[in-house]
Amino acid sequence: MRACWCRFRGDALIGTLLHDRWRILSELGKGGMGEVWLGEHLAQGRREAIKILKPQLATDPQFVSRFRREARAVNRLRHPNIIAVYDFGQLADGRFFLSMEYAEGESVYQTLKHDDHFDVPRALHVAGQLAYAVHHAHSRGVVHRDLKPDNLILVGEDEMLKVLDFGVAKIVAADHNESVALSSNNLVWGSPRYMAPERIRGVGNDPRSDIYAMGIMLFELVVGGPPFVGNSNDVIRAHLSARPEPPSGWRPSLGIPAELDAVVMKMIAKDPAERYQSAAEVYAALHKVPGYPQAKADPRRRFVPVARRPATLAPEVDESRDTRAEAPAQAFGNLRGALRAVAEALLDLGLTDTRLLTGVAELRDHEQAIAGLEAAQDALEHESAAVRETLTDRETSLRFALAELEFKAVQPDHPPDLDDAIQLLRGRLDTAISSGSRVRALDENLAGVTASRAAGLDRLIAAYDALERVVEEVLPLYAAEPSVAAAAERLALVKRRRT
Repeated sequence: MRACWCRFRGDALIGTLLHDRWRILSELGKGGMGEVWLGEHLAQGRREAIKILKPQLATDPQFVSRFRREARAVNRLRHPNIIAVYDFGQLADGRFFLSMEYAEGESVYQTLKHDDHFDVPRALHVAGQLAYAVHHAHSRGVVHRDLKPDNLILVGEDEMLKVLDFGVAKIVAADHNESVALSSNNLVWGSPRYMAPERIRGVGNDPRSDIYAMGIMLFELVVGGPPFVGNSNDVIRAHLSARPEPPSGWRPSLGIPAELDAVVMKMIAKDPAERYQSAAEVYAALHKVPGYPQAKADPRRRFVPVARRPATLAPEVDESRDTRAEAPAQAFGNLRGALRAVAEALLDLGLTDTRLLTGVAELRDHEQAIAGLEAAQDALEHESAAVRETLTDRETSLRFALAELEFKAVQPDHPPDLDDAIQLLRGRLDTAISSGSRVRALDENLAGVTASRAAGLDRLIAAYDALERVVEEVLPLYAAEPSVAAAAERLALVKRRRT
């Protein structure tokens, strides 16, 4: 028997079973649209956010007719920066719900409260992810309509962006106190601080209105506040007619580049035709702004450049290039190769120093071991990612299709064979969930290989240090030899550039 939501209120709900699927763990928030709870999905063993919509919506025929259609459109979005919608349905007391991916992090709104503003690279990092997500949604016919800092969640140290409520504003009124009806004849819902002029005038589904909201938020990120403030009427009038100063004019001391000013001002142009015409154009423009952060590299993850030069080969050093800006892993690879070249030059003179012979052999052996572990790690990472993506898409598709059938089953005119179809989909979903053991096995293997590679890296560094000490001791005795001198000069050059 399904637990009836209406029997529980407040903290009394925590620990109870909802809809035979979730054990409620805590309350995440409340708004004009309803309540949001954190629940553990019993079958998946995964935490999910469950948005319970306010009761009066269930009595609105227009809402009921569009709920399933719009929920399906949002479910089609598959993007790492967009909160996934898993399924939907109707509780025993008649209220509708959406179950979604749970992102544990802090909203941009909350972050700005204590950080004042974002520096340029950080703001570009967040804005780039947002543009990437918005482009994905727009390309699938879904417009957000209520982009604002409350709906942007930053997850983890790398601040991966997760966008909430894509398309939900089209299902119901946006769930924030700032969301207001701007016209009694034609209700337009949204947050005035981020609302495009055309939306204020009642043109509500132009994708370029999302670009305007993105521009206002990018302004707020780098400056610390939006360009238009005051009561709702003042803000609305400003959106319609006022042109703000560029971000750099508001806070000249922050060193905001002119290129970023230009991007922001084009995004918030009053006329949609004068803005970027797609989020893809915004994404490309952001990448050209000085300070856009490059992908972070872990120096312990790779020694070799992107070209994937085998670790057993010494990378060639272009001595006309300044290597100080190179990734630490590549710089160490150059240094290792230059050191080995000196050792080889000394051995080519006919030296039989046991320490040199052993040092070079050990360095090569550790390099080959690292290369093998790197190949194994890459293969496991790719396989795990592919399997995980396939299983996640399959599970999400099956869960949503099952939710649609269950939604139809409570309607009075449902077909008689619907129960059989529901049982069939439940069986397929159970099979998909059980396939998660393959992902866990891959992850365990990957963890083992990663640990082995980290340990191998430590041994490689130790072998390098030992060989360096021997070379420093032997080198002065043979520095006049041309081949040794050339290799030693190359080593010294790499060391200078590294520091």
